[in-house]
Amino acid sequence: MIIDLLNKSKNEQNIIRIWFYGEEEKFWFGYVKNVNEELFSLQHFTNYGSPDGILIEQIENIESIDFDNEFSKTMEYLIKHQNEIYKEPQIDLEITDEDNWQFEILDSQLGLKDRIITIQINGDKFYSGIIEWIDEGHLVLNKVGEAGQDEGKSIFIIDDINTIQINNLENRKRLMLYKWRKINK
Repeated sequence: MIIDLLNKSKNEQNIIRIWFYGEEEKFWFGYVKNVNEELFSLQHFTNYGSPDGILIEQIENIESIDFDNEFSKTMEYLIKHQNEIYKEPQIDLEITDEDNWQFEILDSQLGLKDRIITIQINGDKFYSGIIEWIDEGHLVLNKVGEAGQDEGKSIFIIDDINTIQINNLENRKRLMLYKWRKINK
């Protein structure tokens, strides 16, 4: 059965995710390039859809294979559109030395549906999304998950924000997947 699935990935270039014994949190994903009774080679990709070399592994080391699922569909879309992620639009942004610098910067991003921002709260947690509403004390962020999923709205205290990232590579990936998911609802 496993060899059949590996051959299907090879013949149809279907994205699969492979988990190996002894590697609890780590997996490899891509499509199979070659397979025999003992070994297979996998065209691996980065989380941004770029080719990332070839993995050669023994079939007997496979613990499980994920296929035909949401992860596979998402990665197939990323791989087909990966060049779009690397196109970074020019952003002109004024920074200020005011005490309310977070408000000034974030307010300039209000209503911009073509970019995702990431905020860090109290030097700890990061949240990414589209700014829905802001005043000098609070921010409402429509959070967007790693795979572009809409995670709903959250309110944050402006003074708790210590870092702001605008339109970085991860955010461009999230935005591309977010738009794709909205179209394919």
